[in-house]
Amino acid sequence: MKDAGSEARARPLAVIFLAGEYRDPEWHRALAARADILLAADGGARFLTGLGVTPQAVVGDFDSLDEETTDRLRVAGIEFLRHPVRKDVTDGELAVGEAVRRGAGELLLAGATGALDHTLGHLAILRRLAARGVAARLVAPDLTATVLVAPVAVALDAPAGARVSLVPAGEAAIVTLTGLDYPLERGILPADACLGLGNQVAAEGDARIVLHEGAVVVLVDHPDESFSPIRVGSRE
Repeated sequence: MKDAGSEARARPLAVIFLAGEYRDPEWHRALAARADILLAADGGARFLTGLGVTPQAVVGDFDSLDEETTDRLRVAGIEFLRHPVRKDVTDGELAVGEAVRRGAGELLLAGATGALDHTLGHLAILRRLAARGVAARLVAPDLTATVLVAPVAVALDAPAGARVSLVPAGEAAIVTLTGLDYPLERGILPADACLGLGNQVAAEGDARIVLHEGAVVVLVDHPDESFSPIRVGSRE
């Protein structure tokens, strides 16, 4: 059965390298190779060029991009989309906007962790994209995170034992969890408690999240989690 996310996945995959923390260069090199649209937000270009990979464009105010990297990219003919240093949006937001303008149907943010304020800001970007129907995730070698906005249902790809945590993004959320060690049936996740933390997949292929009301951040300790959309009640 064709699931609700097939159309989005048929559109270009955009990968954006941000100026955050990076581990496992080979994993990130493979991630960049998957991209139809490959962008760097300011200092993220430095990590990419260190891998021997050149983005299609670099977006930002370039306050954290060194001159050597800038010169190397200019010689390679890479497009620079420069913005003022004093602005009301982050370089990450600008790069996401550029990816959407280029037709991204799925969007992955690498190097999205590090400074806590920017990590929280990147999650806010995911919430905005979810509300617009754009599949987007923060990705790292040991973690995938997304924001779900109700009503939505997803199947998890993660193997048995993978840690799964849900955190309300705003007010309390109402969720149904199946195939996890701690299931819920239209349970309330309070905005001022930790009820959704530290769950785990009970059996690979069986884990489902149905979000009835609210919005939640979902974090899975698995690098290839895709949060595949499903129809409520479907097992396909």
